[in-house]
Amino acid sequence: MFVSQGKFIFEKVEEKVSKQGNPFKLVHLIDTDNYQRLEFFADEELKVTAGLNSPCKVVLKAQKMGYSTSMNCLTVSPA
Repeated sequence: MFVSQGKFIFEKVEEKVSKQGNPFKLVHLIDTDNYQRLEFFADEELKVTAGLNSPCKVVLKAQKMGYSTSMNCLTVSPA
């Protein structure tokens, strides 16, 4: 598992449906150090305790997906 070290702001959790009809969630963050918006797939057991538009700490889980590695978001907690 990986724990964030930078300054992130929790933006939102977005629920979507794939072309095959499978639901999934995306976690949207703002990286204030590098002026970037980041998206991570949410783990099935995602726990969000941080408020919207507030500083947060993120825990990610690395998962092998074919020949690449996917980082799924496990928790979003207040910083």
